[in-house]
Amino acid sequence: MSLIPSERLAQARRLLFVSPLALGDFLYIKTFLAALKQQHPALEVDIWLDDNRNNQDSWRLSRSKIMQQWIAAEPAFSRSYGCSDSKAMQDRQVEAAKALDYDLVITHSGSKSEQFSALARRISPKGFIVTSLAKSKFGGLLDPWFFRHSDKTFKIDVAALGEHHHITDRYYQLLHRVAGLTLDKSAFMPSLTFTPEVTETAKAWLSKTFPGQSQGRLYFLNHLSTNKKRDWHQSQLFELIARLTEQAPDSRFIVNSTPENFSALKQAIADEPKLANSQVAVFTVQDNFFELPAMIAAADMVITVETAIMHFATASQRPLIAMMRQKKPYWAPPETASSKVLYASTGKGYVSDIGVDEVLATLAQISDDEKPAAHSQLSS
Repeated sequence: MSLIPSERLAQARRLLFVSPLALGDFLYIKTFLAALKQQHPALEVDIWLDDNRNNQDSWRLSRSKIMQQWIAAEPAFSRSYGCSDSKAMQDRQVEAAKALDYDLVITHSGSKSEQFSALARRISPKGFIVTSLAKSKFGGLLDPWFFRHSDKTFKIDVAALGEHHHITDRYYQLLHRVAGLTLDKSAFMPSLTFTPEVTETAKAWLSKTFPGQSQGRLYFLNHLSTNKKRDWHQSQLFELIARLTEQAPDSRFIVNSTPENFSALKQAIADEPKLANSQVAVFTVQDNFFELPAMIAAADMVITVETAIMHFATASQRPLIAMMRQKKPYWAPPETASSKVLYASTGKGYVSDIGVDEVLATLAQISDDEKPAAHSQLSS
């Protein structure tokens, strides 16, 4: 039996899903929210992305805009609320959401569960609210007080998921237990689709960037995340490119960057003597979020640290080497003959403890029949 009474769900007009989602989170959760919408066609499903920080950090506001652009392109969702740059902006968003009179609110976060529970009640004074929490303080004794704004609370039952479960199993359990969603496990993994215009933009960028040059294997590389513990060093990136160029001089390399780091990274590559013979280009999203997954879909091999890019590569069925810490292994991409995960098991357990030699050895293990012309989803 679901936490939201079946009669309330059947009568509901609008549901608000409140969670400070990152790109990878949304890639996976959207499958289950879209399935819920499909099972309740009259229900409008909206997403609240605001993380309650109310500051002007450019990275979070930029990511929020990208997220909203993506959500707007997904037919299952009616509207979204992005990150606020001030308390005043957040208050305006709360009032705008409150005016829609949400029947149901589901909140899902980690350390801010209490804040989101209270926020949900501000948004929906009369709605049915379920708050998903990562863990309870003080053994749960004070949960009735901390979550007094919610009608029900929910915690993931990790034991029921098994030792080797994936993040999709967690999201399914959430929506199954809270809203009664039913979905076959074969439909858990996400897919990515984008318009022909975005595909053509990616092809044009590749043609312009590598004009008339030898068209060897195309690598999409990403060495940075939002956490230094998950970053690979720039020196490691450069060594990898140089050594791959030695092995195959016609190799091409796209290095992903945020807009904030673009100029510095481009200059560093230009100034690096060991890359003088390498075909390297720096890429960043310019106008449309889908430029990023379209470029990943064009690659013959994706090598990345623990960011949404490894999830986009999985959704696009690209050959992949993902470098991760051993924390939260349920986020790891499923391993296949052409998709491998390297875990940091030495030193401090940071991703930078994974050496270039280990990456090259893993590349050698991946089947050699992943040919550029036959397997990339875009041709350059």
